[in-house]
Amino acid sequence: MNEQGQFKIQNSKFKILFIAGDVSGDIHTSLLMREVASRHPEWKLVAVGGAQMQKAAREAGGEVLGDTSTYGVIGFVPSLLLAPRLLKLWNRIQSWIVQAPPDVVVLCDWGAFNGRLLPFLKAQNIPTLYYFPPRSWQQQGEGGLGIAPFVSKVATPFEWSARRLKEVGCDAEWVGHPLLEIVTPSKPIAELRREFGADENSKLIALLPGSRALELRYIAPHLARSARLLQQRNSQQTFRFVVALASGGTQRAARYFDENFQLVEGRTSDVLLACDAAIVKSGTATLEAAVAGVPQVVVYDVPAAIGLQWKLTGLSRKIPLVAMPNIILGRPAVKELLGPACRAHNIVPEVEKLLIDETRRQKMRNDYAQVRRALGSELPKGATLRTAEILEELVC
Repeated sequence: MNEQGQFKIQNSKFKILFIAGDVSGDIHTSLLMREVASRHPEWKLVAVGGAQMQKAAREAGGEVLGDTSTYGVIGFVPSLLLAPRLLKLWNRIQSWIVQAPPDVVVLCDWGAFNGRLLPFLKAQNIPTLYYFPPRSWQQQGEGGLGIAPFVSKVATPFEWSARRLKEVGCDAEWVGHPLLEIVTPSKPIAELRREFGADENSKLIALLPGSRALELRYIAPHLARSARLLQQRNSQQTFRFVVALASGGTQRAARYFDENFQLVEGRTSDVLLACDAAIVKSGTATLEAAVAGVPQVVVYDVPAAIGLQWKLTGLSRKIPLVAMPNIILGRPAVKELLGPACRAHNIVPEVEKLLIDETRRQKMRNDYAQVRRALGSELPKGATLRTAEILEELVC
């Protein structure tokens, strides 16, 4: 190693393929790509991912092999309709690998696709690093363990995930969660609040409706109605509502929110850190809110057919908690309003409680402290840095 703790690697022409399929995976992997590029600018980085990974690859002088920014779907029918495009991408990746094999492949989450790619990579004798292995949040059972025979190394955000994978013979390490690095303000909180239109007498409410088109269609209207009802029920209080969206999400979300809502792209951390309370679509954003320390109500809704599928397959019993802070703690630390319960008349009272009940707010903050520890807040290195080091070890 050199003085910066980087490996001295003789061959300077390594080629690394990174593959991620959803928004959070795109963000986390892009951070890893930038860390790798800064440590080894001579390596060639190739991306199959969304806008952030594509940008990171181009900045590093690398290559974009595939765009997955529109591949996030929910439910059986949308997945079936997406299948031809996924097959085309699958064939393109396999053909590219056979013609010009990379030295290492880094997979991030997206288990339905990446998990099925692993046997092919194993057959081609290509080392693989799985960052965010499938179902890493699951603390018991066999979910996500099927990758063990095929993957070279695993960098996982949760301690129990590393333990479970090690028990089945996998070389896995708990590296923590990159959200601990991401959730930082771009400027002082007071400036952020002024930017979002909130003064000392007003309450700033963050609305996080998700990024997928189907999520926006079924969740965003409930959030918009909740905002209007909250203001109607509390006419003496001034509220400001900021809708936090992924990059490129404004056009799709604008149809659901009028001029009374401020739409902000690519600045979810700023919005969460500045707000007094948040209404958050179930998913990674619930963890982001926990890291930011903002009191939240978690919501989710889907078409009736998908809801029926959820019940018939027994998933509603197998997964009794859906908000990530609740899953991590194994108990309901934040309120979940799902399906038919995801309606303004249910959401607003819960938000009001978070705004006025200091005991409830403090209890949630205490729970969040436990969540942050589970995400690796006390580990000696951040997730991105340690995963980059693991990749170097794998290359060596």
